[in-house]
Amino acid sequence: MVNLVCPQDKLPLTSDLKCPKGHVYRQIDGIYDFLLGEPKNSDVLEKVAPFYEGIYAPLGFLITGRTRYSTILREAGFYSSGEEFLDIGTGPGKIFDYVSCQQCYGLDISLRFLRILKRNRKNVTPIRGDAMSLPFSDESFSGASAMFVIHMLSDPVQALSEMSRVLKRKGRCSLGLLTKNGWVANLLAKWWKLELRSESFYIGS
Repeated sequence: MVNLVCPQDKLPLTSDLKCPKGHVYRQIDGIYDFLLGEPKNSDVLEKVAPFYEGIYAPLGFLITGRTRYSTILREAGFYSSGEEFLDIGTGPGKIFDYVSCQQCYGLDISLRFLRILKRNRKNVTPIRGDAMSLPFSDESFSGASAMFVIHMLSDPVQALSEMSRVLKRKGRCSLGLLTKNGWVANLLAKWWKLELRSESFYIGS
């Protein structure tokens, strides 16, 4: 197992998930929980969680992107596979159908999605945590992905910085981002109440 650290202090945790500075974390139904409070989840995503990967996401990608959800995840998973692999904003963990990894970790803020992940993909360790403060030590992963989640965060630069921190040197990562690039993106941004950035913003980050 990769080394777990306190997401606030980045200090190593004891076997019972205690931080030297007093922060205490827990496991819920076999899910490592590194959130000290209840996050504000998207009501839409929470409601569609049971049929997200079978209906909601595939249909959404066909309508908005004219491409297959599975095709995008297959390409991302193939590119960024590694012995230690982390998927940020994993949802039900569909990308793990296409990733080759020995130590596989899926991180999300939603317990509902993580329970689905745990039930359907037993080789993946479910982690409840914040993408902007990952509970892993530096250079823990040889591969990582964050598919269609970074643009939904309040500080995407911090999330990218954290992703870079936990990646090993020469590690590979795959990103799926919604950017300012047309009416479909603008429509989705209004629906999700997002502030979209340009492609240059992410390239410069």
